[in-house]
Amino acid sequence: MRPYVVGFLTAIYCVPSLLFAQEDLSHARVVRLSFVNGTVAVKRPGSSEWAKAIVNTPIQEGFGLETAGHSFAEVQFENGSTARLGELSKIDFSQLAMDPKGNKLNRLSFQRGYATFNFIPERGDVYTVSAAGATLAPKGKSEFRTDFDQDRLRLEVFRGSLDVASPSRSVQLGKDKVLEFEPQSAAALNIQHGIEKDSWDKWSDARDTQSQLTVNDQAVGLNHTLYGWEDLDEYGDWAYIPGFGYGWSPYAAAGWTPYSMGLWSWYPSFGWTWTSGEPWGWLPYHYGLWNFDPSFGWFWMPGNFGVWSPALVSWWSGSGWIGWTPYGAVLPAGYNGLVTVPGSTVQNGKPIGPGGVVRRPANQGTHIARPSFQPSALAMLSGVPLPKGVALASSAVNPQAAAGRKNLSAAPDTAANHRAQLASAGIAATHASRGYAASPVRSVAAPATILMDGDPAVERAALQNHSSFWGRFLGADSRQPLHARLGTTLGGHFPVAGTVGTYSGEALYGVHEFAGNPTGDRESALSYTSGGAPFVLPHGGASGLARGSEGGSPAEGHGESRSVSSGLTSLSRGTTSLFSRSSTGHSTSVMSSASNGAGGGHH
Repeated sequence: MRPYVVGFLTAIYCVPSLLFAQEDLSHARVVRLSFVNGTVAVKRPGSSEWAKAIVNTPIQEGFGLETAGHSFAEVQFENGSTARLGELSKIDFSQLAMDPKGNKLNRLSFQRGYATFNFIPERGDVYTVSAAGATLAPKGKSEFRTDFDQDRLRLEVFRGSLDVASPSRSVQLGKDKVLEFEPQSAAALNIQHGIEKDSWDKWSDARDTQSQLTVNDQAVGLNHTLYGWEDLDEYGDWAYIPGFGYGWSPYAAAGWTPYSMGLWSWYPSFGWTWTSGEPWGWLPYHYGLWNFDPSFGWFWMPGNFGVWSPALVSWWSGSGWIGWTPYGAVLPAGYNGLVTVPGSTVQNGKPIGPGGVVRRPANQGTHIARPSFQPSALAMLSGVPLPKGVALASSAVNPQAAAGRKNLSAAPDTAANHRAQLASAGIAATHASRGYAASPVRSVAAPATILMDGDPAVERAALQNHSSFWGRFLGADSRQPLHARLGTTLGGHFPVAGTVGTYSGEALYGVHEFAGNPTGDRESALSYTSGGAPFVLPHGGASGLARGSEGGSPAEGHGESRSVSSGLTSLSRGTTSLFSRSSTGHSTSVMSSASNGAGGGHH
């Protein structure tokens, strides 16, 4: 039996004891920091120190997030629900649990700033947001915005409805309704009609639009939303690799290897946990397996999405260094597939990038079960130390508490004086009021790009001109959502259209996609596979190539879609893409107690 199969079976048998040890609830859920723009800080439960977080930071129950001026963040839950934070905003994840029936319990505490929540409850899931002494509970699928400043709360409902419960009264807020809540006012709840969207709302809409477009664009799809799945369409391509089946590979430069950009952090009961700095680096590093084909490069194959892993690596050590390779990968003799760094880099949770790693063949090291050293306090931050002088949302509440800043005079705490204090303290304040007596401070600040490191002008043009679903389905328009070109090769070998740092709204057909294919058309590409060479699947899976059984050759088909099912590739004829959920009937995000508790990295 293969080692990774043994690890998976061990994980299945060990999970129940971990899940329901306390009050019949699992507290082992993990959600994802899916977008970072500027300075976003994370704090672990029980800690007094904030750390600067990178994208894909795992968030657990009790964690807190804050943003600095001109900084923004998005947290993505397992089923694609999101919480998006504007600048100078703060939120705590009071509860991230799961009951024995698989229902997810999500209770958030919004402390300050502005945020947009898009919740998609499934079955008995619970989502609540507490702010200004009120509890906000969506009824079904809902999208709403909160603005909270100086004990004044403003709510706007874009979709669905919201139950708002305050100490004085409770109301239900429907679509396009606005509520202003002032706990100290005799008339605490003031409901209005009509919403005027600003740049933050438009940015959030653009994020949603891009995500929706990728659903129809993917060469391989699921029948439900899973956090991070849309990134695979935006930042890479699916390919058919003879001898393996279908795998995904990111747009990356030649010589790229997995687990080579990010940092290692120590999570209690998880052990060493990998946080990828690559925008797509969530699913491929916490589920499934990586493998290597000499003619193609590195590719990822999805597995069962029921068990979240902190990292799927094998550890190695040598003279003055520690290294790792993707667990289960079969590498050619002499290939430099081993990523190595000084041991102190891992022990202290230091950032790891292309310039700081040395790649070696595995025969230069010794295979070890886990790192022998204990993590330092720095490795327990879930990020890197926050630079001095960074003002977060909590600093803005009490500007005099910001270290190293001017001693501010005790002026009356009015909105105008509050903004003046922030400016005097050097804290960015781009808030614009729509009449503070009637509503809290409301901001118009938003990120310039909806994708990590994107070109704002190109993104805006592509999103404004994208075709409708029916237009693409009927073949009248083949324009695609944004595809981020972060490198000039696919899997380190195959060229792709576009250049470094650019975006393309065009479908990815052509000779660049199919190495050795002289004509560049789809039919020739299919014929070319008979020679046993890998080839890249075109985007737009709803009318693309059909899959045969696992390990078989693909054949052209119409009205068929490629799907992922329990870790295997399968054919779904005449329907949308399918995904077989876990045996409990729900997709979970839990770690295995067969994890690297003492420092191992694989299950």
